[in-house]
Amino acid sequence: MTSLIEPTTIYHVAMGAATMNAVDANAAVSCHPREWSRVPWSPEVVERVEALIKRDEELNHVPVIGALQE
Repeated sequence: MTSLIEPTTIYHVAMGAATMNAVDANAAVSCHPREWSRVPWSPEVVERVEALIKRDEELNHVPVIGALQE
């Protein structure tokens, strides 16, 4: 298991590689997937990230019911 304070390299979409504690790297990648990645950014990575975000939104979609429907 990786230590939460072990230095970890992640990649920002505009600024490139950054090294931070594993706990901060995990939070950045999880909370901001369009900005941070565990692998260097490429068109394939962007496509995969967008597909995963779309899938997550579809799985977590709560349909509007009753009088709230448009």
